[in-house]
Amino acid sequence: MELKTGTDSELKTELIQRAESLTELVASEAADTERCGFMSPSILEAFCEAGFMKILVPRRYGGYELDVDTMARVVRTIAASCTSTAWVLAFYIGHNWLHALFPERSQEEVFAERSYALTPGTFAPSFTLTPTRGGYLASGRSSWNSGSAGADWFMNGGLVQVDGEAPSLRFFLAPRAEVTLIENWEVAGLRGTSSNDVAMEDVFIPEHHTVEAVDVLNGTTPGAALHGNSLYALPVMPFIVGEILPVAVGTYQAAATEFKRVTKSRFLSDTGARADSKQSTRITLGKAEAGAALADSMLDSYLKALGGTEMEVLRDPATRGRLKAQGAMITDFCAAGINQLVAAAGANAYRNSSPLQRHFRDINMMRTHATLDVERASETYGEVLLGLPPQAPI
Repeated sequence: MELKTGTDSELKTELIQRAESLTELVASEAADTERCGFMSPSILEAFCEAGFMKILVPRRYGGYELDVDTMARVVRTIAASCTSTAWVLAFYIGHNWLHALFPERSQEEVFAERSYALTPGTFAPSFTLTPTRGGYLASGRSSWNSGSAGADWFMNGGLVQVDGEAPSLRFFLAPRAEVTLIENWEVAGLRGTSSNDVAMEDVFIPEHHTVEAVDVLNGTTPGAALHGNSLYALPVMPFIVGEILPVAVGTYQAAATEFKRVTKSRFLSDTGARADSKQSTRITLGKAEAGAALADSMLDSYLKALGGTEMEVLRDPATRGRLKAQGAMITDFCAAGINQLVAAAGANAYRNSSPLQRHFRDINMMRTHATLDVERASETYGEVLLGLPPQAPI
């Protein structure tokens, strides 16, 4: 189902409308998504047919080459129906942008069949890359590969070991057929993301399916030189925050909506009075709806900063450190708001059948993500402000 031809603004509007049209389907399968550990093939197919995976793919390969804001709006819309589904969708869309940072030959292979790929992965240096003729041999095991159930490729980080030299980090791609999937995603939150471990043992990785990590961090990759669009010259960390922050914001709105629904039908067990007759319940609901709207405003502000800042300024460590800290603080704000809702919703909110307890578990697991950890991100920003070398990537 191809998008109608039109301006970028018209394409963006249509994509968001398609996301809105899929919210009921996503919500209807949210419980099954969590129970199964992955989004259903029918939802994944609907996302692909809607064109979501092409949002950030270069036009030369059949993509729409839009912007981070479009991705964020689509993900934010889906997140209000299912956090796990939106999390995987965010990575699938965002990792197509990452594909566009690799050498041209890599992009030609990855985008050849259908103009996009489904690619989980992490950048932690979990693998060893041993140089060999034409590339590297990859060995190791990585965790947190969200969306592994539907993967075409996997993208991971590997340390290149050369005798007498300090190891260097490269990001690399491996096709699904070369990867051993270890189905061990048994967790308290984000249960439907199929974020399984993967392992490789002496898997050959061609040179063109690798890229220097420092170039990805700084926005100076082969893809940045290949495409005449500053989108592909963005530093990766601010991009990743813009990729997953909409999931947290959408989850906060979902929790506020569910709390309102529950409040209207709930009676207090000790007095039999309606829950909405309690002043503290009304205050909690008012705070939640205002807080969710405020979270949306903060997301807007972040996206405007990411899309409207000059590239030289965006690449400055202070700017990148600030954006990372802001993204983590917005997530922390969403988590605090959801935690207050669950505390005020009564014991039934902790039943497995309650969407509120799922939102509670999902947001509190999400806030521990390396990019969204508020303590770590704030510390890193503080280090930059003090002229100290940051201990975590920005």
